[in-house]
Amino acid sequence: MLEQIKQDILAILKQSIEAIKENNIVRLRDLSNQTIHDSSIFQDENSITIAILMYSLNKIFQRTSYQEYKDWKVFYQITLGSLEKAHEELNKNNMQNYQNEIKKILNIIDKLSSHLKKYVKEVFEESQIAKGSRLYEHGLSIGKTSELLGISKWELMDYSGKTGI
Repeated sequence: MLEQIKQDILAILKQSIEAIKENNIVRLRDLSNQTIHDSSIFQDENSITIAILMYSLNKIFQRTSYQEYKDWKVFYQITLGSLEKAHEELNKNNMQNYQNEIKKILNIIDKLSSHLKKYVKEVFEESQIAKGSRLYEHGLSIGKTSELLGISKWELMDYSGKTGI
């Protein structure tokens, strides 16, 4: 991982932890937008994953009704704990553990109850397409963007067409 990307991700992780603790949804949204720059320039998987994760977390924390589900606390604690651990591991240059912590957040979905699981999974899927359209807007081809995100070109073209990108 390039040093510039690492430093950007470390800053984003630190700020996202603070934003979640302070329930600052606007800050989470801003962090999501900030990550697109590195994603489009470097086409780096780690930057793209962080961009999608921040966008997803912004959408999830924005929907306060999710907090009424019984397993919200589990989602919140694992997400926050994994962000803190990911920051720590990346700071120590331990890429494997860093990526495992990020995956833990993405995999928490499987441990949620049926309703919250469905909603959170939907947010993550929609986030991939939304951030993909932003990468496309920043100059990446539809093919490259869909390849980097693991989504179909058709989904990406459809969304981009609807949003006028």
